[in-house]
Amino acid sequence: MPTIHDSHFGVVDETTYGTAVAPAKFFEFTDEGIEGKYERIDSEAIRAGTRVLRSDRFATNAKGAEGDVKMEVLSGGFDFWLKHMMGGLSSGAPTGGFITHTATLGDLNGKSFTAQVARVDNTGTKIPFTYEGGKVKEWEISNATDELLKLSVGLDFAKETIGAGAGAYALATPSYVANTKLFSFGGGTVTVGGSAFDISDFSLKASNGLKDDRYFIRTSGKKAEPLESELRKYEWSLKGEFGGTTQVNRVAAAIASGAVANITVLWDGPDGSQFKVEMPFSRFDEGPVNVGGLEVVEHDLSGLALTDGTASPVTITYKALQ
Repeated sequence: MPTIHDSHFGVVDETTYGTAVAPAKFFEFTDEGIEGKYERIDSEAIRAGTRVLRSDRFATNAKGAEGDVKMEVLSGGFDFWLKHMMGGLSSGAPTGGFITHTATLGDLNGKSFTAQVARVDNTGTKIPFTYEGGKVKEWEISNATDELLKLSVGLDFAKETIGAGAGAYALATPSYVANTKLFSFGGGTVTVGGSAFDISDFSLKASNGLKDDRYFIRTSGKKAEPLESELRKYEWSLKGEFGGTTQVNRVAAAIASGAVANITVLWDGPDGSQFKVEMPFSRFDEGPVNVGGLEVVEHDLSGLALTDGTASPVTITYKALQ
């Protein structure tokens, strides 16, 4: 009998936004919170003798779905997410069983996907929930001492379909990229301004600035594809120890150029894979130094990843199994 251990999360690129396709790529996940959004449009009319809204005087109003999915980054398959996170993705030629994918700032328009989550009820029935018109609204890459490299994606969808159906809505059979390995903190290195910098915690949070409420009067009921309407925002944070005035002086810099430095975080996988995040124009906005009792003085730094007008504010290089 199926149990919670038989849950799955699968995705596939769409050709047309909001037109479901059967999932073909499956990812191990630690947590998911995708849920359909359903509203009601109540009548406001006066009817003699009516003091409570009648049961036939409201209309249903499906508003798509949204939620987060949290995963541990593996040495294969995650180029799918990089494309939808960043917009731009180029892939090199296979070498020694690996392909290097490079994700940079690019156009998100026309890029969407279908997702399916299989959830098991208390009778042991595995029920597919299919979500079409998927877009990555926001995302976070994080790692800390004694932990694995993690990815969280905040997703938006045009429609939720509950239960098994035909074609794209049928219950899928999951299959996974073979021989993948995990990235852990033990394979990580960090440089700031070209110099090694020991940290115990890293986070990069991004918002893609999508307008996700593009609803119109039309019979399909689905919203139009979310479009970029705000500047994208990349917020980084590092937690280390106070090792001198170099970093705090970036925060206190009197001119803009002094407050900016390159931050590179690289994870080497045990199988020869790599995952690298580079932010060439990282602005240092906060970095207080305080004595908190008889402890080594910590130094928490944070800021934004910016661009010089040419370079991508964030470049993610992923050497993955082919």
